[in-house]
Amino acid sequence: MDLNINEKASNNSLSESIIWLLMSIISLIHGLICISPGILSSYVTELKQEFNLTDAKYGNLGTVYGLGSLLGSLIFTFVIKIINNKFLICGMITINCFCNFIFFFTINFSILLFSRFISGFASVFCFIYFPIWVENFAMKKWVNFMQTTVQVANTIGNIIGYFIYLILGSNKWKDGFFIESFSVLILVLIMIIIPGKYYNKNKEKKDIEVTNSNSMEIEKNKEIVINNEENITKEIICNFPFIMIVLYRANRIFIFQALNFWFSDFLQNSLSEKNPKIIFWSYSITMVLSSLIGNILGGIIINKIGGTRSKLSFISMAILQLLSVIFGVFSPLSNSVLYFTILMSMYILLNSASGIISISATFAVVSELLAGPANGVYSFVVNLIGFLPAPYFYAVLKKIFKKEGYTILLLMFYGFIGFIELVGADIYMRAKKIKLYRQKIFAFREEN
Repeated sequence: MDLNINEKASNNSLSESIIWLLMSIISLIHGLICISPGILSSYVTELKQEFNLTDAKYGNLGTVYGLGSLLGSLIFTFVIKIINNKFLICGMITINCFCNFIFFFTINFSILLFSRFISGFASVFCFIYFPIWVENFAMKKWVNFMQTTVQVANTIGNIIGYFIYLILGSNKWKDGFFIESFSVLILVLIMIIIPGKYYNKNKEKKDIEVTNSNSMEIEKNKEIVINNEENITKEIICNFPFIMIVLYRANRIFIFQALNFWFSDFLQNSLSEKNPKIIFWSYSITMVLSSLIGNILGGIIINKIGGTRSKLSFISMAILQLLSVIFGVFSPLSNSVLYFTILMSMYILLNSASGIISISATFAVVSELLAGPANGVYSFVVNLIGFLPAPYFYAVLKKIFKKEGYTILLLMFYGFIGFIELVGADIYMRAKKIKLYRQKIFAFREEN
């Protein structure tokens, strides 16, 4: 239950085969619990018709999910310290499954809203914990690969949601929720069998022999832990690069969620495309396939720049973000579905690559000791100003502007602000490095 202890789990006491097994299960679950958002995005028309929903009411399904995630991310930092990790995560995954079962059985929209709220609350524990688990338990040479795999699984889950639409047809959207929940419950049963030491980071220094000669060192490490726990809030809030990357990640989540709601409307209203198959495949290529390729590209870039704690993370993200915004700005100016799909796909691809790097960069600007609380703070802020307001932003702007293209231009302007945030963080870190270098030179001269 101790994500805050600054140490890796000992490879001598943990089986690599079980770590790989749990890694595979985590990736599968991370993907499977993302099937439902893909289903909700694919069955927009069917859901509106079945429950007689306006755009704003349909957006509530996303909003209440965001509210649940907001509450969950706020609570995560506190409960992860006092509740066994295995019990907590397996319990939250199970709760999420039962919420999706409710979708399968009920015909009451208010109950659906409540189930999405609880689902958002439960699933955010997984989204926060899984990347931290990789940082804590993955073998050093496989950290980058595992971190990328977990994030790519998210996109694959959305893809499965879209294919469920193709396979089951327009009247079987509830079956997708049942398939997701049943599959995840099977995986949870396997997780329960795996010993708790593969979930809880051990406080004891397994690589240090407990003798009289090192007892002072152990006490010192305990004192460091206590002092850091007391100053967690201050250290995170005063961390400028961390603040910038959290704001950037909230920025890109907001844009991506808004595009999810806006995409099909633009094709139908601005490009006069009425063929549902063309709209579906344009959406799938742009929002799903491009996102998947972008995630893989981001993983490759992480390896090229030197891993999850590379000093080149911020400048790499800034370049990708700027390029993505350029493609995004030109996309609504197109009069062709093909050209629009290509331009918007490039935006999503480059932005997704930047997003994968941003996850690693979050761990790069905080110590391992603060990884758990920092990820909790990140999730809270992203849900508060990223995921949560996006559906209402879509509904409000649709009433204000007659032309759908204005919406994406505003989104791209917001994306450019994300680029500025990344550049600011990179400049700050470089300036800090130069300052430390000068201090070392000055100290060296003083000594001599």
